[in-house]
Amino acid sequence: MPFYNYVCAECGAHFDQWHSFKDADVVVVCPNGHRHTRKLLSAPTIVYKGSGFYITDHRATTSDRTG
Repeated sequence: MPFYNYVCAECGAHFDQWHSFKDADVVVVCPNGHRHTRKLLSAPTIVYKGSGFYITDHRATTSDRTG
């Protein structure tokens, strides 16, 4: 299940919480008991495995072979 980063609009507390993709309406309460929270945007974790992800990993075209 993914973790989401939140910030409280009332006290400014930053905290993480996990919930499922299946959860319809999630009410997030900060650790201090406030209900006015906002989800923060964060970069997703992407792991590239295998070949084909670098510019040098492509197949040579016919113009590359003829020189």
